[in-house]
Amino acid sequence: MTGGPSSLVPVNVPERRTRALRDPVTITLDGEALVAERGEPIAAALVAAGKLVLARSPKFHRPRGPSCMRAACDGCLARVDERPNVMTCMTPADEGTTVVSQNRLGPREADLLRMTDWFFPDGMNHHELFAGIPGVQGVMQAFARRVAGLGKLPTTSAAPRAAARRAADVVVVGGGPSGMAVAARLARAGRSVEVIDDQLTVGGSALAFFGEAAARFGALRASYEAEVRAGRIRERPRTVAGGLYGRDLLVAGLEGAEVVEPRALVLACGAHDGVLAFEGNDVPGVMSARAAGLLLARGVLVGKRPVVVLAPGGGPFGESYAETAPGVAVVRGEPVRVRGSSRPKSVVVRDASGAETEHEADAVLVDAARAPAYELAEHAGATLVHQPRGYVVRTDDGGGITPGVYAAGELSGVRLEVAAIEADAERVAASILAAG
Repeated sequence: MTGGPSSLVPVNVPERRTRALRDPVTITLDGEALVAERGEPIAAALVAAGKLVLARSPKFHRPRGPSCMRAACDGCLARVDERPNVMTCMTPADEGTTVVSQNRLGPREADLLRMTDWFFPDGMNHHELFAGIPGVQGVMQAFARRVAGLGKLPTTSAAPRAAARRAADVVVVGGGPSGMAVAARLARAGRSVEVIDDQLTVGGSALAFFGEAAARFGALRASYEAEVRAGRIRERPRTVAGGLYGRDLLVAGLEGAEVVEPRALVLACGAHDGVLAFEGNDVPGVMSARAAGLLLARGVLVGKRPVVVLAPGGGPFGESYAETAPGVAVVRGEPVRVRGSSRPKSVVVRDASGAETEHEADAVLVDAARAPAYELAEHAGATLVHQPRGYVVRTDDGGGITPGVYAAGELSGVRLEVAAIEADAERVAASILAAG
């Protein structure tokens, strides 16, 4: 790259934007200048510019692109402002932000090391390749170490950040619909509430709905936002609850790291997108329907001919997306294969009768059964119940896991429906207030 962003002419793909940019900034991807909305996830700006291939798999150098938009995959990892392995879906765009793709030899979209995948289509274990041949095995392993990985070390060391310990009244982990519903009730009852969420903005799954579905969540969001404006809820976006050790909650965010001991801890971590095993499920442009909804909320379209595959147990994100985005086809069944390399060309879907049909598509949005994000609850000592979709957290009648720790929403098996969420939030909040 020669020169800075100001010396380059930014380009974009207007048809991938549903609205005009309000505060445009210029960022660069591998030296190419692009227009972004200030504060939007970098990954959203890159998708809007038609840049779906953002990363390469560590071993076979297969193309990767964003598939979840919530830091649950590695498809959007890049070097940002000289920091390696940055989740671009969680990093806001700003004027002059430089993004460089990692782990490649040659252009981002034609990595020469992709030949590894072509030579070994069934995979390989490089530790055993040429094993026992004097000299050759060592050379092969050294080469494998050179071409694999997830980027180079930073050019400078990060400055130490502050660390602290403190007590808190109520901490809610997760700013999705369930977290907002519980937080609003407790705030109205006079409790001091802090909401921790790792996304750029609080809202969670509610941000991925449109039309009638969005309207159903409107009152819930309005109630929560009123408490935030009144100063009774402290929002902490871009903050991660990293672990729970006894009553100590490890928190890391823009303000540094701290250990928080809350009187009441509510885990409303939601659920992970369902990931199905099918040929081509790693092709850039194959993503969850919720991820596509989060992009659309930012005014970004994934493709011109997207196909929503509504798998058994899936919904409601795909159908909501289809209500708003143009040119969307909804197909019920299980994806069998996606044709394409750096972008989908078509998807084959098997319906309930076993019949397979092929559909042209430049984006495949999979809406499958979601798995509860139980990890932090397990730290708290929760009992987990296995179901086909994943592990569900078992609670008592008041949502309790252990004394002072509660689970709410999809984490404990509650449906992603407003009535069910509100009823669950009322039950959890009442239990916390009764405990004092």
